[in-house]
Amino acid sequence: EGRAGSFIQVDHSTLYAQIHRMYEDSLEILSFEEALRRHDWLQEYVWKAVSPTADKYTAFTALKGKGGYFIRVLEGKEVVLPLQACLYLRTKNLLQAVHNIILMERDSSAQLLTGCLTHPQVERGFHIGVSEFYLKRGSKLTFTMVHNWGPKVDVRPRTGVIMEDESTFVSNYICLTPVASLQAFPRVRMMGKKASASLNSIVYGRGTSLYDLGGWIEMIGSSNKGEILGRTVTAEEAKVVMRARLTSLGGDNVGHVECNGLMLSPQSEISATPELVSKSSTSTLTHEAAVGKLNEEQVLYLMSRGLERKEAEDLLIRGFLDVRILKLPEFLQQQVERIVQLAMGRGL
Repeated sequence: EGRAGSFIQVDHSTLYAQIHRMYEDSLEILSFEEALRRHDWLQEYVWKAVSPTADKYTAFTALKGKGGYFIRVLEGKEVVLPLQACLYLRTKNLLQAVHNIILMERDSSAQLLTGCLTHPQVERGFHIGVSEFYLKRGSKLTFTMVHNWGPKVDVRPRTGVIMEDESTFVSNYICLTPVASLQAFPRVRMMGKKASASLNSIVYGRGTSLYDLGGWIEMIGSSNKGEILGRTVTAEEAKVVMRARLTSLGGDNVGHVECNGLMLSPQSEISATPELVSKSSTSTLTHEAAVGKLNEEQVLYLMSRGLERKEAEDLLIRGFLDVRILKLPEFLQQQVERIVQLAMGRGL
């Protein structure tokens, strides 16, 4: 209810893949293997946005991966209700390696909300998620990923995006619960002109979690716009590396990087490394980065209004990690906020 379609995978098995009847002529949702059986032409897209030899994780997925989803929005179709995908790790000590392909045909649009999580009794696990996005001319996709892993689960998303003229891609990554280690560096290639891409991440690192994340936007064509935004809070002994790379090869491109970190513990660590590379004198690339602690004056002000110190600090942290900075559509905003409130309620 309230969704255009859903896909659910548990461990290596597809549990559910359905489309709402009002969108049956607008999109397609299949498991990765079923899509390969049905569509010979799909081989033209497999391993084109992500190389199978990029690292040992992509190589393993190419050789032994199981599952994942294929989502295609047909030409000219506007899918208003959100699509949902869930990858669930239920078995202890399992290595889940999936391959996802999202194909947006010309002038199509959609919102995709994915949730990845583990069963409460799963102590250890490993998740590899290879995701390839193809945005044809004039298409628009907002992709929001919410991770809820366990403190002993290692996660390796491997994402590639190929964009054509006048397409729009917005990626939002949210992780507010502990994880053993997470490493992600999505790569977006804007092949044409007048396209727009945004990579946003909101992370709350706790425990001994290790995060290495960011993104790379390559503006190969001209008159494109790229933005990378990162908001990170670290507590206890968590360590976060925020990497962001903007590359402009064509002319008249505009790009901006913003990395902000908030440290709550002297045992935690944040590293912000923005990188700008331009081969065009008519392009403009900018960046700003800041790492610091809670503003004591703001804490004292809230305490003067009747809040306890922890209540004041929690309020400021929630404001710093406010998902409204992602500028989601209202109906999707409400869904994401509910998920975030549950996660934050367990942690704060």
